[in-house]
Amino acid sequence: MTNLLRVQLILLLALLAMREVALGKEADQGSTGDIETLLAGKYDNSAQLAQPATGVKAGSVAVPPVTVTIEPTPLPNWQLWRVHMEVDPEVARAAGSATSLEAVWAMKLTNAQDRSLRLIPYTSRAGIQMESVTAAAFDESQWLSLEACMLLGDFGKHHVMAQVAGDEMCVAAAMGIGGKRAFLPSLVERQADWLHVQITYLGSPLLVEARRTP
Repeated sequence: MTNLLRVQLILLLALLAMREVALGKEADQGSTGDIETLLAGKYDNSAQLAQPATGVKAGSVAVPPVTVTIEPTPLPNWQLWRVHMEVDPEVARAAGSATSLEAVWAMKLTNAQDRSLRLIPYTSRAGIQMESVTAAAFDESQWLSLEACMLLGDFGKHHVMAQVAGDEMCVAAAMGIGGKRAFLPSLVERQADWLHVQITYLGSPLLVEARRTP
């Protein structure tokens, strides 16, 4: 084999390899509809709680039971996210509750031409009774954008990964929503049966490792 033929063969093999990689990436690319389907469901961190105590700490505080429920709405690209946490009664009473804390967010999903993912959280307007809010009767006019706390990342048909940029604009925007800002997701990862969500508990970052329930 001459040197010219050898170079041509190497170039051909390299082009074929690049084509396989590109096809693999294209096959994994999803739409916002795929993201909605992938995220939707109920998740709890019971498996995380079953780990040795040293492995489930938020700072020096033991991780509490957390349930995350993500529900589709009739509006395309909109979901309702409920973050429910069972806490010590003293912590709950300080927040005006009995034994649990909960925050509800509307989440708008968009994707740019470069395939990047954007999750924009919305908080309910003043006066809205959250007990009456349902995904089936979702009303966009009841929610205010927290675009400064938008989560940016990427996605495919089988995975989602996004996080907040972490600048002061988000901190300033979240100050106006009271104590529930602790449950505002700053990181979201969804793959296989797992949903990882980072929130704040008693002033410390808490990574909730939740598994999808049947």
